[in-house]
Amino acid sequence: MSKHSIIKSATLTIMTAAMSVFAAAPAFAFIEGEFSVGNRTGSFKSDGSSSKSLSGTSIQLAGHLDPIPFVPVAFGLRILNETFKPSVADHGLKTLTSTAFVPEVEAWLPLGDLKPFARIGYTLVSAYKGSMDLGPLGSGDVAYKSTGTRLAAGINYSLLPLISFTAAFEQSNETFSVSDLKISGVDKSQVPDVKFNSTAITVGVKAGI
Repeated sequence: MSKHSIIKSATLTIMTAAMSVFAAAPAFAFIEGEFSVGNRTGSFKSDGSSSKSLSGTSIQLAGHLDPIPFVPVAFGLRILNETFKPSVADHGLKTLTSTAFVPEVEAWLPLGDLKPFARIGYTLVSAYKGSMDLGPLGSGDVAYKSTGTRLAAGINYSLLPLISFTAAFEQSNETFSVSDLKISGVDKSQVPDVKFNSTAITVGVKAGI
């Protein structure tokens, strides 16, 4: 079974179970904030080209609203800021940074202090910007927009009332569309879309009010 299939199966299993399990203590509507950091690795490929890999740092901020008493499901928005360090020798990119806004749904199993969770999100708005060094072809700048699904599974562990440690493994499948590409000042933006598949491991803290 592929890594993507395992994450997808775990996500669906936890969400299905969460909808049928009630918390031991009375539940109430609340707002929760999250700050997480970690590492993302992935590869991208356009039609007719070989796969290229990259990795980088992922910083994530998220806010969730748990609006339905006794139902362990929350709705929210995740903001990701990521900085990648590609290999110039590999595909010409010197730097690549991104900001993405991801609406998502998160569900969890209320098993006391330890709560397994799963979430599914969709990259709605994003901006990737990079600089390139293409040797004799010159230097350039590139900008991408991306859309696609993000699946994650992980655990929350309560440290104090309304404060918890969180760890997650995420699988994303996105399509990059080049919005701007200039090489030595010449517009080269009419290029095929790029498929970007990645995984990320993050740890962080959640706090509720």
